[in-house]
Amino acid sequence: MYLNQDLSRRTGGHRPLRYVDIDDPELAEFPALAAAVSEGRRLPLVLVGDEVQSPPAISVYWIEEQLAKLDQVAAGVEGGND
Repeated sequence: MYLNQDLSRRTGGHRPLRYVDIDDPELAEFPALAAAVSEGRRLPLVLVGDEVQSPPAISVYWIEEQLAKLDQVAAGVEGGND
């Protein structure tokens, strides 16, 4: 919970992160994660864009790095449409 609150504060109230436990019904909203869970992949599992990752630890800094990478990818896509 602290991680979500701190990240929300750091990002001006945006919630770019959603925590879902492996036995939550909401997991079905994320088919790639549900598949990784059913395959027995190592936890934690994180869906970053379309990629399922299993970082050794999750910290605010790791999350911010992943979000920055997604922003760079999005900027590259937007820049390519000019």
